[in-house]
Amino acid sequence: MAGSKAVLLYRAAFHGMVGAALLLMGGAAACGQDADLLVKAGSLIAGRDYAAAYALLEPVESEHSGDPAYDMLFGLAAIDSGHVTRGVFALERVLAVQPDNANARAQIARAYFLLGEQEAARAEFRNVLDRQPPEDMARVINRYMSAIDKAQGLATTFSAYLEGTLGHDSNVNSATTASSVAVPGIANNLDLVLSRASRASSDNFMTVAGGMSMSTPLTSRLSVFAGANGSQRLNHDEHAFDIGSLDVNAGLRYRRFVDTFTLAVQDANIWVDDQRFRRAYGLNTQWQHDVDNKNQLSLFAQLVRISYPENEIRDANRYVAGAGWAHVFSGDKTPVLFTSVYMGREKVRSSGYDFLSNDLRGARVGGQLTLTPAVVAYGALSYEHRHHDAQDPFFLKTRQDNQFDISMGLRYLPGSDWVIRPQLSYIRNQSNTQINDFDRYMFSVSVRHDFNW
Repeated sequence: MAGSKAVLLYRAAFHGMVGAALLLMGGAAACGQDADLLVKAGSLIAGRDYAAAYALLEPVESEHSGDPAYDMLFGLAAIDSGHVTRGVFALERVLAVQPDNANARAQIARAYFLLGEQEAARAEFRNVLDRQPPEDMARVINRYMSAIDKAQGLATTFSAYLEGTLGHDSNVNSATTASSVAVPGIANNLDLVLSRASRASSDNFMTVAGGMSMSTPLTSRLSVFAGANGSQRLNHDEHAFDIGSLDVNAGLRYRRFVDTFTLAVQDANIWVDDQRFRRAYGLNTQWQHDVDNKNQLSLFAQLVRISYPENEIRDANRYVAGAGWAHVFSGDKTPVLFTSVYMGREKVRSSGYDFLSNDLRGARVGGQLTLTPAVVAYGALSYEHRHHDAQDPFFLKTRQDNQFDISMGLRYLPGSDWVIRPQLSYIRNQSNTQINDFDRYMFSVSVRHDFNW
């Protein structure tokens, strides 16, 4: 999320700026009853051991709540150990006693930013800037203000990324584990022996990927964006199933108050073993409505033309429409839940091949949990049902598929613009035609570096 990345970008500068103030606060409290506690906490925070500072201060909150020196230290420790809401409450207590405390106001603005409350963050940062803070503090606040402008599409942005992945795939070709299948449409009771390439094969793999994107405002509400992403997956042994992809897109985004409208053109291409396998190009559109700062609704639609250069009878038009909802729960871990439902149709363009056309419908639910500012756990479950139009002439059945996808993993941000992501995923496609019935699991670890201008 933008907040997690921003805290890693600017936390070092922010805490370098306030570190001396923290130690002075601890020292100023040295004549008090619990001086040692505050001095130790201030030293831990200056040394960026936020979890240890939080563990030291949290058990005595009820005793020291209302003491600005304690509340400032506790607020900082809470924010940077992942307990952002607790940190906000503590800093609000500081401001209740010391309304002109620029450090507390700047830190509570940073907390609002982490919680996704960008307008509240902007207002607090602006309040600090209006008080003419020290140059170092103003410089860091202006970086946050710039990040908010970029997140809201009010400034031109350029971004790129490079990513490398290592993993294991239990079924690189999404094939059945059966050694033979019955094909009654060719001959009664004929069992067709499958070649090795038509049976499930496991392998280790590596993937290299990269991309770039840009967005620039045309007016205060309208912006234009474009991007390109490419990847190449290389299997250790099964090179016949090496996969490459290239996806380019461009479009317009219009924001009006709590509504965002997006219209984009997209061209996605896939190569298998260096041979072009599929091209899908068309239009995507979406309406996104922010109900409040915790709920978001969306409607989306896709119109895609699909081509298979080596298998033209599968060329099809695909239409999909759906709706989604996302909710951010209260709490220090900032739990997020999202879900969507959709339905659509894929219609082949060649006459006489209706058994390849199908209606589809599906649903997806997922979420994430911010364990610390640098570690996010996530997971998702999706289901799709496909019902074909006519009887398959080879298997003498009208094909029906029920596909389940499960994924879970962690996103770890070790430093500015770096992400390490271990992930485990599982796919189960239940089909009434044996050759299309398969399961597949993948484990991978990705390392990604982002570039932002």
